[in-house]
Amino acid sequence: MNKNDLDSFTRVDEKHPLDLYIGTDGLSRRTLFLISSTQPQHMISSLVISAVVGKRKDSKWGISFILLDNKYSDIFNCFCNDIIESSRLLEDKNSGADFIVNRYNKWQTMLSKSRGELLSQSTIKGLIGELLFLKKFLIPKYGQEVAVKAWIGPERADQDFICDNTWYEIKATESGSDSINITSVEQLDTPKNGELVVVYLDKTSSADESKITLNRIYEEVYNLLENDDLKNKLSGILLGFGYFTRPEYDDPAFKLTKINRYMVDGTFPSMRRKSIPEAVINSEYQMSLSSIDNYLIKN
Repeated sequence: MNKNDLDSFTRVDEKHPLDLYIGTDGLSRRTLFLISSTQPQHMISSLVISAVVGKRKDSKWGISFILLDNKYSDIFNCFCNDIIESSRLLEDKNSGADFIVNRYNKWQTMLSKSRGELLSQSTIKGLIGELLFLKKFLIPKYGQEVAVKAWIGPERADQDFICDNTWYEIKATESGSDSINITSVEQLDTPKNGELVVVYLDKTSSADESKITLNRIYEEVYNLLENDDLKNKLSGILLGFGYFTRPEYDDPAFKLTKINRYMVDGTFPSMRRKSIPEAVINSEYQMSLSSIDNYLIKN
């Protein structure tokens, strides 16, 4: 795409540090377009968004992100907004292409897994629990940088947060429940002591002013962060789970009842890999909460 082809495009923001344009290509397909002085990394197109790279006559590089199916227009809107806003405060314009390609690749990975489908109710509740614990405990205890970088998230380590020679595994449930699901032996079987954290979330009315939704708690944590790199890190972690801000995540609504933390040490009554036959590759089990009261951290 050369200079004359930009007639159907509008620069996203005159104050934006990157030469980003939004418009339609020659086939009337909605497109986000970047002009870069540096050659971008290799990208793979998805069934939703096509990524096209070309050398321009002015020796710069053009990167087009093209919507392939209009039924995904809402997702494409979110993608464009995420690219625009996450790159807004870049200090080095020359790093813009690499930044945007890396961001696109996260979207591509997410879309290849979910095709933009909504998260399940259990995943929504679990993410709310993790974000609440991040906000209410980890950030006050460790500071913003350590806390956010401790969230292993979709990298799928055995525990949710790992920092300061310890770990935290978060489980979300509702009041009155006496059991939680442990999805693998390794979640609670580690050589280091850590904590099992149970976040009690009960459904509430959408009219409840104190309600907690996935969109709301994400926005609260995002706005709490003072460092733009950490904001991008946070949004990248959530994107890896398949979450990006969309109206559907203004529901369901919950209220936080309490957060219980349990010390997991060598005596904690969990399954141990050494006691399981070698032929058993994976094991999932239920744990009674009333049976582990002695491990409750009182403060």
